[in-house]
Amino acid sequence: MNRYENAFLWLSDAGVALPSYNIEEPQPPLRLNEKRNLFKLFMGDTGLLCAACMENIQFALLNGNMEVNMGSILENVFAQIIKSNGFSLNYFESKKYGELDFVIQNGMEVDLLEIKSGKDYKKHFALSKVSAVENWEFGRKIIFCSGNVEEEEGMEYLPWYLAMFYQVNKEPKEYKYEVDLSGLL
Repeated sequence: MNRYENAFLWLSDAGVALPSYNIEEPQPPLRLNEKRNLFKLFMGDTGLLCAACMENIQFALLNGNMEVNMGSILENVFAQIIKSNGFSLNYFESKKYGELDFVIQNGMEVDLLEIKSGKDYKKHFALSKVSAVENWEFGRKIIFCSGNVEEEEGMEYLPWYLAMFYQVNKEPKEYKYEVDLSGLL
């Protein structure tokens, strides 16, 4: 097992692959919830992925044929974007709730991201089910899709191209506190 683990770590360190670890529950800190033996491995180069597995799909995509099932390609693209924006990659999968594409710790909050390639992007069984769990709290619930910007029932629907703006929450460099002593007079 150690031999294979080292090979995966080498692929990750070399930038050839991006590991996304499954988590036990989508609650902070995600690092402590990781199941290190369950993971997805994304390719570091989506162009190579297309060339390797989809035989000339790039021509169909360049010609605007969006009917091609791009689910795995889009998920790989988003893994690259999320990782390059400074986040660790995690996903959540359970028999009870289904699978969430990306569970991201953004500061002290956990954001849930779903990537939808089809026209039925408003169907998100796992995201709806996980969102309904009472003692789990989440920051943002985002569905990246082919649709337009929209918010419905606490879910944000954003076009794919807006993924580049999903950034790390930055804390202020200094905190300013103003003390109101007027009540002492």
